[in-house]
Amino acid sequence: MPSFPTAILVADDGSAESDSALEAALELARATASSLSLVHVRSLYPAVVGTTVTPEQARRLREQGEYVVQRRVVEASEWGIPLEHVEVRLSRRIESAITDTARRLGIGLLVVGARGGGATQRHVLGDISRRLVREAHCSVLVVHAAQAQSGPRTRSGPSPLEGETAKGPESSESDSTEQHR
Repeated sequence: MPSFPTAILVADDGSAESDSALEAALELARATASSLSLVHVRSLYPAVVGTTVTPEQARRLREQGEYVVQRRVVEASEWGIPLEHVEVRLSRRIESAITDTARRLGIGLLVVGARGGGATQRHVLGDISRRLVREAHCSVLVVHAAQAQSGPRTRSGPSPLEGETAKGPESSESDSTEQHR
């Protein structure tokens, strides 16, 4: 019988779906005594077709990502679970940035949030969670927001960041930054 992976990576984009994925990953890490890492990925695709991302836009994207990662580190510490590795990546192929990080860190389980919406939204925006399931070298847990919120809480007290309205730096783009814990 295979054992549960001892290294978990949560892929984060700062969305409500990522909130649910992080909560599920925190619960799994606590229950299995697994290490937990986080990669936050921002898209380097320009907002207007036919243009390129400027260095200033890249810098702002990186700042936004670092702000979100700081919040995630605080949330994990409130659960009593340190993040072993955190990383901000900017990429044109989000799923490749995530799977590359998972492979490099020797991850056994990748946890991602599922976007809602119908077939049209998935066609227009792409469905990163489906591509991750197909491309990842490890197991992938896709967490739906309603599932995570309806499950029992494994700790007492309010959810970390509950009621917080986070507003980070303005949007922009840049290269990969790593923070090791």
